[in-house]
Amino acid sequence: MRRLLPLALCAASAVLATPPADVQAQSGGTIVFVRSRPPRDFRGNLRAWSAGVRAASYTEDTTSHVWRVQFVAFLPRAPRAAEVTLVFYKLEGRSRRYISNESVALSSPNEPIFYHQTTLHRGPDEFQPMENYEVAIAVADARGQHELARGRIQLIGEVERRGNGVVDFTGANGPTVH
Repeated sequence: MRRLLPLALCAASAVLATPPADVQAQSGGTIVFVRSRPPRDFRGNLRAWSAGVRAASYTEDTTSHVWRVQFVAFLPRAPRAAEVTLVFYKLEGRSRRYISNESVALSSPNEPIFYHQTTLHRGPDEFQPMENYEVAIAVADARGQHELARGRIQLIGEVERRGNGVVDFTGANGPTVH
């Protein structure tokens, strides 16, 4: 029993220290979506702060039909590049479909942690409410482009309804669909 307890504690701590599989890229980086910007003079554990203000979803701004998304990226190593690429995928069952990408200029390419905010616009083949998306951070180097981190987020909003499927035959101009 005495020999099994340290082994069990070691195994439990390894499980707790590993990020969830849905936000962990193959290389070990994570993207943590947050509700607020980190304080400018922040000192301390940024990963713990991010976990405390973590966001699982964002609600659409109904006046402009956009989502204002912000995250802290924890990369397994510094990208050592002037910019990285954010790649957006829509999750469809067990697969993901490419939506779009955007370049992000880095102020400090030798830092493995950075904060970023972006705006996602509602569009028919782009971002839609009540859908789940995966965001990946990729960097291009001499070996090609590869993923450094991933994260998942849900976009909340009002789904557009296209009529109720009722046909009205009483109108003077013929049938109309409501």
